Amino acid sequence: MNFSLPFVKAKNGARNTQSADAGARKVTIPTTQDHVLLRDVHEDIAILKTGDMAALIVVEGVDFARQPDAVREGLVAQFENFLNTLRFPYQFTIGRRRQPLEEYLAYLEDVAAKHIHAGRKLHARFLYENANFMLGVTQHVNPQIPHYLITIPYDPIPPDERARRSIVVNRERYERGRDELAHRCEQVIRALARVGLTCRRLSDEEITVVMHRMYHPNVPDYRVPPIMRLKSFIQSSGGVQ
Repeated sequence: MNFSLPFVKAKNGARNTQSADAGARKVTIPTTQDHVLLRDVHEDIAILKTGDMAALIVVEGVDFARQPDAVREGLVAQFENFLNTLRFPYQFTIGRRRQPLEEYLAYLEDVAAKHIHAGRKLHARFLYENANFMLGVTQHVNPQIPHYLITIPYDPIPPDERARRSIVVNRERYERGRDELAHRCEQVIRALARVGLTCRRLSDEEITVVMHRMYHPNVPDYRVPPIMRLKSFIQSSGGVQ
């Protein structure tokens, strides 16, 4: 079984080719997938084309503004201590994403259709009015929900091999990186639990959803099957076997 993940060299801009007949230069524009760093998602790990590995942790926020002053000061101090205990790289991603209203409306439509089929038109009318009310509200406001992610990276390639651009992730290096990422995630999750923050590590499908939202922000998640989400931005997902 070939487990290697060969380094995929990025194209250095557009290539100019000489036309034999007209002598004109043709420019080959790199495809969109050439600019996507993600190569594969395997065992709750995002594997990049550079050979780097990363795990993602989602954190549930707390209403910090409503806490008493003493509680806020304690949380800040505990969080500062948590950061001081980390001995590996990390990245915080803080943002807001659109509330997925489409999935709720599709659910209402499905239930209303079942009521109509059963002869309960009054129930269906109530559901349609509820859907119209929600649509009217969203025309005036943009419903957003907070999104907090912690990315924990790991580089399985020794620095000397990176300098020689001899970048291959074999089974031994992958398993070492997988175990190290699991240890780092457990450390982060336990430390944040002491701060009072609920968090968990993202699965393969959840990582794919995050990437899909990044590259296809206008396409609702529920309308695209998980495997299609992965294929939509990964050129070849056969790197990990």
